[in-house]
Amino acid sequence: MKLFDRQKKWEINLYSYYDHAGIVRHLEDMARQGWQLEKAGSVFWTYRRCKPAELRYAVVYFSKASQFDPEPPAEQREFWELCKATGWELVTNRYQMQIFRNPAPDAIPIETDPVVQVENVRAAMKKGAVRGNWVLLICSCLQIWLQFRTYSIRDFLTQGFALSAVLIWLLLGINAVVELIGYYRWCRKARTAAEEEGVLLSPRTRKWWQILQILGLLVIFTVDLPLLLLSPSLSPSTRMVILVSFFCYAVLLLIIYGSRQLMKKKGFSAEANMGLNILIAIVGTFVLMGGLIWMSFRVADDPGLRGHVNAETRTSPAYPAGDTEHTYTVYHDPLPLTVEDLVGETVYKDYSCYREIQGSPLLTEYTYKQEVPFVFSISEQDGPELFYSVYQVHLGCLYKPVKDSFFREVQRRNRNSYLISSCDWKTVDAAPWGAQEAYQYVCDGELWGTYLLCYQDRMVKISFAPWYDTLPTAEQMTLVEAILGND
Repeated sequence: MKLFDRQKKWEINLYSYYDHAGIVRHLEDMARQGWQLEKAGSVFWTYRRCKPAELRYAVVYFSKASQFDPEPPAEQREFWELCKATGWELVTNRYQMQIFRNPAPDAIPIETDPVVQVENVRAAMKKGAVRGNWVLLICSCLQIWLQFRTYSIRDFLTQGFALSAVLIWLLLGINAVVELIGYYRWCRKARTAAEEEGVLLSPRTRKWWQILQILGLLVIFTVDLPLLLLSPSLSPSTRMVILVSFFCYAVLLLIIYGSRQLMKKKGFSAEANMGLNILIAIVGTFVLMGGLIWMSFRVADDPGLRGHVNAETRTSPAYPAGDTEHTYTVYHDPLPLTVEDLVGETVYKDYSCYREIQGSPLLTEYTYKQEVPFVFSISEQDGPELFYSVYQVHLGCLYKPVKDSFFREVQRRNRNSYLISSCDWKTVDAAPWGAQEAYQYVCDGELWGTYLLCYQDRMVKISFAPWYDTLPTAEQMTLVEAILGND
């Protein structure tokens, strides 16, 4: 007696929708091993244990069937009855695909005309899988274009969520392209073979591609997403938004699928079911995106969720009199380099010290600000301010694109600016900074106190304000290199 005698098992579908020959061969081989197909899903197939037997399987396509039909059309049911009369038992159907089983070794084939078989497959694919793959490809290209359109290369590489989204959409787009190319090549050759030679050309079974897809999904769920969610550079608020996003998307998919099944049970027509399902998907997507945006702003208002230490909220008097009060946040985050480190003790003590870390396994950005909190006017008692960002490049081939992004950013500003001013980065002596390259920001011929310093595997953008008219001293440059230019 077997300790674990399973009566059911599930298998990942490794076959393209139109690969009728590969599916038949696999099902007949499974029957010899003692497993009969019970249900064929989009991802998983269900088998029930049976006695090993030589069974004949057939895959037939009925283009008029639809996933939105409340019940099979009369023409389809009549076809099933006709097949049953000739010994072919319907095992299961998945939309336009119908799978039959026959125990007779010399069973008469259900379809015998290759031209009709090819046209049936083509009609079914055109209505279902081909349309779905084209939609998926268009959505993938659109999403990837939007991501690159929205973010600069620096923002893109430091936004782990955007990077993961592009990876997922890229895999989906590649899958759609491979499926479409494979299908169209087979369809063209199969139609020619059917018309000229009178034979049905079997599609090429690409198990290797299906296996690569599964491995890609495993990498996303076991490596990419954990790295995204567990990254130390991810703030609690961002992690919360990501987790809620995944949960909401899962709920939306369940609502879409559940509403479709409910309308089928209630007897809605296929057209009404499809129309309402699309409406539910569109409305649900807008509600979901609106909710996520609202939540993002809400959690962004909580400095603690954003990883800040001992932040406090202050309210300034109304200015001018009678206007509303102004509320602002003062931060007390630790900074690696401070104004006091550079110039010594200052009269001004009430600084807001802001720190933010974000990134991915490719690039990490450290942003630091030491500034005077919100005031309506600049006073002589206000101290100097310091702003700097450190970009740690974790992959050597990305160093140049990240550095070039600073120059493209200035060029884009010049093109899009409504002002007459023109800005650029001017090469300056890098030796005092201990850097490989150094640039100073210049606008309308006036040098600003903003520098871009390029070290071995990192870049530092630092702004001394309002020290625009005074060059940093040699001691200050050396301190910048010692603290920011090295690990």
